[in-house]
Amino acid sequence: MADSTGHAVVTGGSSGIGLAVVARLLDRGLGVTVLDTQPMHSRPAPAGGAAIQEFLVDVTDEKAVRKALDDAIEQGGTVPTLLVTSHGIRGGFVPALDLDLDACRRVLDVHVTGTLVAARALVRCMEGAPGGPPPGGSIVTLSSTTAYGGWVNQADYGVAKAAVRQLTQNLAVEWAPRGIRVNSVAPGHTLTPMVQEMIDQGYDVSATEARTPLGRLCSPAEMAAAIEFLLMDASFSTGVCMPVDGGWTAVGK
Repeated sequence: MADSTGHAVVTGGSSGIGLAVVARLLDRGLGVTVLDTQPMHSRPAPAGGAAIQEFLVDVTDEKAVRKALDDAIEQGGTVPTLLVTSHGIRGGFVPALDLDLDACRRVLDVHVTGTLVAARALVRCMEGAPGGPPPGGSIVTLSSTTAYGGWVNQADYGVAKAAVRQLTQNLAVEWAPRGIRVNSVAPGHTLTPMVQEMIDQGYDVSATEARTPLGRLCSPAEMAAAIEFLLMDASFSTGVCMPVDGGWTAVGK
């Protein structure tokens, strides 16, 4: 399916899930603006006349994010109406008593504040558009299966992702009168570079695979397909947090 017009912003789009999302949106003919602290690992080929722009930005820096979007609009000529917040950093994965509080604050800041910063920047760009806001708008945030229930060693990352889930619902209700949908996915274990790094450092995924009903990790492309659905096609869905976890959260024991 191709869309002849449209401009999407993807935070954390340089690798992993974000990069897979960029590829899918380009395939639909959308222009894509990537915001990340790292340059893109690869550049997917745009479809048709779609263009890709890249800005090295810390998503917690609101002035820098807004400037990047203003520059993207000036260079690309269209106001973005779509946003995927796929940025993120690892938590400490240590007991709460051992957490470094400065590192914990950074995890919360990147995931929660960064999501809010990016979402506000998109809406402000839309509202500042010449001739008034373009109709509609859609945002997909990334929560996590760690946002459901209690987890050991997740007092930073899991709490941050639970806050993203709550923020998504709040923004969905608040921005519905503006015609903007806000949804979230809760990824299960996905074979991103971040997870691969954990595996390389000795993390054993066999227990995770055994507990997951589908018996394997998710690929970034599979996760991107779910994100694309909520972003582009689920026109009557807002405030949803959809687990994409191979059945992990459905297991009752």
